Amino acid sequence: MSILNPSKNPLTTCHVGGCRGFLLVALALLVTACSASVDLPERTGEWLVDLGSVYCSPLPVVSFSADREWMVFWTRYFDGDADTGRRSPITSPALLEVDGRRLVLPAGPVDRFDGPSFSPSSLCWDDAGDSVFVRSSGQPGDANRAWYRADVGPDSRLVPVSAPPESCRRSPEVEWQSHREVVIPTEVRGGLQVIRDGCCTAELRLADGRLLVRHEARSALSDLVSIGSYAWSDSRTRLAYTLHEETSWRFGQPTRSFVLEEPEQPDLLDGQVYAFAWRGDDELIGCANRPRSEGGGSSLKRWRFEAAHR
Repeated sequence: MSILNPSKNPLTTCHVGGCRGFLLVALALLVTACSASVDLPERTGEWLVDLGSVYCSPLPVVSFSADREWMVFWTRYFDGDADTGRRSPITSPALLEVDGRRLVLPAGPVDRFDGPSFSPSSLCWDDAGDSVFVRSSGQPGDANRAWYRADVGPDSRLVPVSAPPESCRRSPEVEWQSHREVVIPTEVRGGLQVIRDGCCTAELRLADGRLLVRHEARSALSDLVSIGSYAWSDSRTRLAYTLHEETSWRFGQPTRSFVLEEPEQPDLLDGQVYAFAWRGDDELIGCANRPRSEGGGSSLKRWRFEAAHR
């Protein structure tokens, strides 16, 4: 077997050199695209429930009793039909004592898989804020959609009722439409403006034009930076929001979420958070992605902040 001398084969030499240069350029681009920028230290939250089935899409994602000691959120499981192979979602309300982190509903695994599926948009509270009503899911005009009530407390359970009281208090809905301009009620928007500067910069400004925060792309190959869901604390002293970044081949950087108290000084939250709800000004509840090492899925996480300066 003979070995060719590169000095006697200029074409081979050029080809190898060209390939090597191409690979180096490609590697540089890949590193640029995949390497994360240096971020702020993450603020670590605590898991509120040991579930991987929390449903992040209901609007609002959680709802509080009048004294804010109890919280209703939603779980979603999929029930498989052995005959057809189809999997149907079962969406159920869950009741949690927030400070004690005691899960009352569902009482056990069987409650999560059996029984009717419920509609999150039907949830409402009675005048006293200590009983919650939900309606089974189905077609909007279906008269067979039964109502159920759950009294807030350690012995809570869902019981059928004829209908909720006419004064039943509903939480305000917030629509997030990521494919176009967001549709947010005025009382929730709070004068906030989401502004995109070209493809790769997104800003949050107040109605008077004051800049709150500006985010630029972390990758040279990004072609979309956008701010998704956001939520003001009760007295509008803090703002939680999510930031999305996509590359030119439609892959995305992991979603990052922040809490903003001082303009241009965002506080990075740990993990991936998809929806928010404030409990006053000093506690943020988020529906977040659980690491695989902890079972995966989505669950509820809480971040605590120092009392805001009034």
